[in-house]
Amino acid sequence: MEEKLSVKIYNQLRREIDNGFIDDKDFLSEKQLAERFGTSKGPVKDALHLLCDQGYLVSYPRKGYMINRFTKEQVNEMQDIRRHLEKLCVRLVIENADDTQIHDLYRYTEKQFDSKDPTQMNNNLFHLKLAEISGNEYLPEVLTPLLYRASRIMQGEKSDFNKHNQIIEALLARDVEKAQMCIEEDIIRL
Repeated sequence: MEEKLSVKIYNQLRREIDNGFIDDKDFLSEKQLAERFGTSKGPVKDALHLLCDQGYLVSYPRKGYMINRFTKEQVNEMQDIRRHLEKLCVRLVIENADDTQIHDLYRYTEKQFDSKDPTQMNNNLFHLKLAEISGNEYLPEVLTPLLYRASRIMQGEKSDFNKHNQIIEALLARDVEKAQMCIEEDIIRL
């Protein structure tokens, strides 16, 4: 099945944002992007709205869209929310996941990808898989935009896979307190 045009536009713009090809001082317009991608404004508008929903862009009515830059305080607020959500994740993983599902988390601790694409970063994949195996279908959906936003801001920060291994060990030991403490240590503030 062919990928929807709005998804193609979204993916291309997201890559350009992640790789610094779009200046954060430039306005993006629906008309300009429709011409660039050789399409009507509809698919462009859908892609831009999704990028806004995920925190990549900010919409300025009748002007266009700009890359969203977060303050240190905003990043710390996102990290605080993540910490609480992920402490819930580890509690639910201990209650609902089997050892095989937990062991599967090790594959995200074996090597670091150099990707700037938040959907391909080992750290994000680890945390999203943790949410997925929690058994709560809404946790991955709620956690995804927070992870992607934080990863854009904290690019260059190396993931501490030792911390991830400690989280996995605590999960396998079914030690909620230790797993939550490891999550607290893993999700840093600026």
